[in-house]
Amino acid sequence: MSNAIPATIAKTDWRNTVTWYTYETGFTRFIKAILRPLSLALAHIELVGLENVPDSGPGIIACNHFSLYDVIYMGVNLPRHPHFMAKRELYKNRLFGWLIRQFGSFPVYRGEGDLWAMEQAGRVLAAGQLLFMFPEGTRGRHKAQLKRGKVGVVKLALEHGVPVIPCAIWGTENFKVGWKSNQIHIQVGEPVDMVSLAGPPPLKHDVSRELTTVMMQKIAEMLPPEYRGGYG
Repeated sequence: MSNAIPATIAKTDWRNTVTWYTYETGFTRFIKAILRPLSLALAHIELVGLENVPDSGPGIIACNHFSLYDVIYMGVNLPRHPHFMAKRELYKNRLFGWLIRQFGSFPVYRGEGDLWAMEQAGRVLAAGQLLFMFPEGTRGRHKAQLKRGKVGVVKLALEHGVPVIPCAIWGTENFKVGWKSNQIHIQVGEPVDMVSLAGPPPLKHDVSRELTTVMMQKIAEMLPPEYRGGYG
């Protein structure tokens, strides 16, 4: 019996015709078993704080985003499989869309207040899984600098009562395939109970923004000073 949960929002949304996985598929485990040693062969990886990833239960991993390699190196090196949002454009190629869907990804229309994506994120959390998110919304184009965080991560955490696990990754922005001197650093911080920090309802109007700043500062503290941007 499949544990995959089909979306059931608007009938006109193409995403309702596809199964989106809320568990780690056998295909994913097979591919990760290949990618993990390959990732170690292509770079020296420093892993710090992996014990801060909860052994079970839902949570949101909030990480900075400097490179396209961030998802790969985080995905194969975290002790639990993370599900993640990906921009809708990545699914236009049917083969590539199928591939990343097997890894527990699901599409989001960026900048449109995508209700479907938020509800699918809720289904992932309701299934007791980890959701991996980039609170900056996109990666840095020109240089590795932490940008202003968006409030989506905190809103999801408050709505579903799950912790946020801040994480930092750097070195991927300089990654070169075949270059054995690649140095990649991954650090995971202690889970943050956003519900406790928010206080009892009714919540203040700007509480999500204030807690987003707290989250981004925790990410910044794990990064070297030259990467911290406006949170330095």
